[in-house]
Amino acid sequence: GFAELRRQLVYKSMRTGARVHVIDRWHPSSKTCSNCGTVKAKLSLNERTYHCDACGFRIDRDLNAAINIEKRIVAPSAEETLNARGGDVRHDRRKPAAQTPAKREPSSHNNGMRLGASLGNETVQTTTD
Repeated sequence: GFAELRRQLVYKSMRTGARVHVIDRWHPSSKTCSNCGTVKAKLSLNERTYHCDACGFRIDRDLNAAINIEKRIVAPSAEETLNARGGDVRHDRRKPAAQTPAKREPSSHNNGMRLGASLGNETVQTTTD
């Protein structure tokens, strides 16, 4: 189950020097607007598109939750130092980058953001009314 997955993630991350961030299962990541921060009182599981009544923002529910989790992990006061492929984002010429970024694979789509492509999910466009 999830306990074993978490145990394995923690174990592997300790070996590689990566960090595992655990978010409380009751954190309202799906109910919080990633655009303005308003929290919905109720959001049923069958509502797959999040719509904020306060600012009119529309976004895929899972993408909205992912953005909120990312915001919680990467605090605005702490500058990110590595990008997703492991390359140094701070281009400090005085010292070489700690890691060489992995090659980015070409995208098979032109616009939007791809969520769980192997799961058959569609390209997602975000809009504000």
